[in-house]
Amino acid sequence: MLASLVLVAACGGGQPTEPAGTHGGHGGPPSPTATGPRAGSASLGTQLTSMNQVIDWVKQKTGACADAKTVSKSELPGYLGELRAKRYEPFIAEWATCAVPEHAKIGLVLFTPDKIKELQQFWLRGLGEGALTENPDFGFGNGFAVTSAEFGTEKLGLRHLWCKPVKGVQADTFPADAEGCVFAALPGHH
Repeated sequence: MLASLVLVAACGGGQPTEPAGTHGGHGGPPSPTATGPRAGSASLGTQLTSMNQVIDWVKQKTGACADAKTVSKSELPGYLGELRAKRYEPFIAEWATCAVPEHAKIGLVLFTPDKIKELQQFWLRGLGEGALTENPDFGFGNGFAVTSAEFGTEKLGLRHLWCKPVKGVQADTFPADAEGCVFAALPGHH
């Protein structure tokens, strides 16, 4: 639906880096032989603390995003759609937009500090109660995410967040912050 829209959310300090022993030097997910953390958001690299750091990280990864501008939270439903905004907005501190190759506009979102575990718990509850039927459609890093899971995982080296088992898919997984969710990387994605 909004596959061309990208949303990055973040909290914490510095530009994301891959944990020791991860693959390819691309800031991607840890490999099975990683010596760093193998559970929770901490295993996804360094957290970011400001929207400027999120923008700089996207610039570094894409070579674009020079036109970044902050946008008010009241504009989020018009960008994501009412349903998606309702699901994600409680966890967002601020957001911005910019253009990157193949995408006229992506959204960059900074999570409220320590809200990533709450997002995972919300998703688990929603799946358990039947209010949600699918996993989040973001690609996740340490405290931040990209709304297009495909763009985030294939182009930026982020991870899927699965709070509902995905059958028949081979993936490198490790526990997320909330018990019952995992971070997953598909083969060939970095």
